[in-house]
Amino acid sequence: MDIHRDKYWHIQMYKPYGDKEKARIDSKKMLKREEPIIGVGEWDNYQCKNFKYKIKNGDIVLVRKGHEAIALCQIISDSFTNKELTDEFLHKNFRRVKILAWAKDYKEPPPPRLFSQGTFSSCSNRTKRYKYINNWLKHIDNMGFTNKCARLLERKRNIIIQGAPGTGKTYNTASIALKVLGVTDIDLTDHETVIKRYKELTGKRIFFTTFHQSLDYEDFVEGLKPRVRTNEQGESVGVTYEPKDGIFKQACQAVTEDESKDITECINDYLHHKINGFENKRVIPTITGKSSFYAWWEEGNTTIKCRSTHSTITHDETHSPSPLNIEKVKLQAIGEGMENNWPAYAKAFIEAVKEEYKIHGNNKVVLIIDEINRGNVAKIFGELITLLEIDKREGSEHPIQVTLPYSKELFSVPKNLYIIGTMNTTDRSTGTIDYALRRRFAFVTLKSDRSVIEKHYTEPTLKNQALALFNNIEEFIRKKQCGDLGIDDLMVGHSYFMSASEEELKDKMDYEVLPLIAEYINDGILNVSSKEKETAFRAWRNLQPATIEEVNEEEEQEGE
Repeated sequence: MDIHRDKYWHIQMYKPYGDKEKARIDSKKMLKREEPIIGVGEWDNYQCKNFKYKIKNGDIVLVRKGHEAIALCQIISDSFTNKELTDEFLHKNFRRVKILAWAKDYKEPPPPRLFSQGTFSSCSNRTKRYKYINNWLKHIDNMGFTNKCARLLERKRNIIIQGAPGTGKTYNTASIALKVLGVTDIDLTDHETVIKRYKELTGKRIFFTTFHQSLDYEDFVEGLKPRVRTNEQGESVGVTYEPKDGIFKQACQAVTEDESKDITECINDYLHHKINGFENKRVIPTITGKSSFYAWWEEGNTTIKCRSTHSTITHDETHSPSPLNIEKVKLQAIGEGMENNWPAYAKAFIEAVKEEYKIHGNNKVVLIIDEINRGNVAKIFGELITLLEIDKREGSEHPIQVTLPYSKELFSVPKNLYIIGTMNTTDRSTGTIDYALRRRFAFVTLKSDRSVIEKHYTEPTLKNQALALFNNIEEFIRKKQCGDLGIDDLMVGHSYFMSASEEELKDKMDYEVLPLIAEYINDGILNVSSKEKETAFRAWRNLQPATIEEVNEEEEQEGE
């Protein structure tokens, strides 16, 4: 976004006649129109003349109310008059604008009295006002990719960020996830702060996994896992195989978690006031809905007594062949453990408590799948691949439910589950992305960006070395590439050129960049002779640009 200028402007509009009259208008209303506008009155002074004649299309204007910033805008029209607009907003001269950002979304309000004089004034590039607006524009630049991906994710629900190694794919997923989750109280361009909040939400609103070739449906969605059964004394009484939720199912369940109520307190209340005593037993349906069981609690016991409604009574009617450990049920309810003897009954009991106390959330949840192209997508998602489409999700236009193979539960993908995948475009160890998955995801390419390198350095010598290497390696790859991959797929990521010292930059060249380019050459992605490779690598190890020769196709054919 090339919007930085030698001069910026700021405008105050809520006093159309100045301080002399009490008339006031709502500046935000002018900016929230379908075609946003700014305006001034008609005066014989330099402010009005600057607005009508001097300011250019593309110039940047900060709109304020007194000392308070409202929005940052870009001029997109010449000055014009309009009687209907004048009748509504009292101003005489108007310009159409594009809203670049609202002040409420920027965490750095202007210092007191920074913008305090004049209706329409300029900010030259040596002033604090200019610096404030310029920093805001830099923040908009930095947030551009995050905002674009977040908007796309809101619309599509599933996106894949693809690019060459080192372009920041995994790095960017954290800020995109927080943006989609509606986190507004931190600066999403401050990576340290972003990662801190990301970690706080991991396992609650953010789930992370990495696909690999041995991952399957049983790991990702649900599968049968062995569990050691114990008696009331904690002694082992055998092994059973029970359905266990994978990370995809856990993420879906997190959508309905209700943090406004304490599930463990609700379980306590349910025991004491709903099922206290055999005479107050309740019939609880299993998760599949195909069966049910009685549940009751005897005062002072550490277990919940359970018995299938279809079981034959051979003992006293209060006999419980399937007791649930209360503490383990609570741990299962908060996702920190499992009732290992009767987990299916425990899950049904927890759902009954949630229904009783109306514990049902509608949270936004983000599932991040790193290296999504390294897994066998058809094998991992199974029948759920269809349910990923936004119109097939729960609460959508054409919702679809499936019966899961192990738990036999009816299952649908919630509308508020957002999936971010990352994909290395140069990874030849796996096949191309499955067409079925490709149709259900939007793809965003993250390119290697020299401007990120420029912003990283403060020391000019090291900065110039890094940029020279970046430009030289980009030219080398561009001239030597062959096959179906383009420069955006192959160019070494900018992170490999960002270092704190010359020694670190040399290490990155020697142990990260050169092995990657060598792999490109070995795989036939780059057409490079042994001599060219040796010459280029020697130069880059010494942080020097290499001499690059064009590929001579005739010589290449003669040598074959």
